[in-house]
Amino acid sequence: MPILEIKLNLPEGTTVEISGLGELASPSPGSPEDEIRRYFTRYLSENGRKVFGAAARIEDFQGRPGFTFEDLASNLSVTYETVKSWHRTSGRSAKRWRRETDTQEPVRFDWIAYDDVAPGGGGRTMYRLPEQVADVIRDLPVFQG
Repeated sequence: MPILEIKLNLPEGTTVEISGLGELASPSPGSPEDEIRRYFTRYLSENGRKVFGAAARIEDFQGRPGFTFEDLASNLSVTYETVKSWHRTSGRSAKRWRRETDTQEPVRFDWIAYDDVAPGGGGRTMYRLPEQVADVIRDLPVFQG
């Protein structure tokens, strides 16, 4: 988002009116790929990028959608609780995106199912990334290194 800085030195009692800033505050929506790139690079924190990047790697490697938080933790070599915390914190980015664009955040986890996928028959929630997200994230320079 562009930064606009205005400095005025005016005599006391002067009235200033500024118009046309609405377009700067809420840019016109770009392509879905542009929105994914912008959200991933400008809205998500480093830890948020780690979580969603791991999800993209998993989906890319599997060739199909679907992962659990345990899968993400294993991919990132951190604990389940760490992934859960990082994902929960990414909710702040999502809230900011929704407030600024009045649209749903383009990078998110969509619920698939609650299945018996853990060893010993434990149930786990399966998630997926929305269409195109894994492909766009995988190709981002910030994600590659």
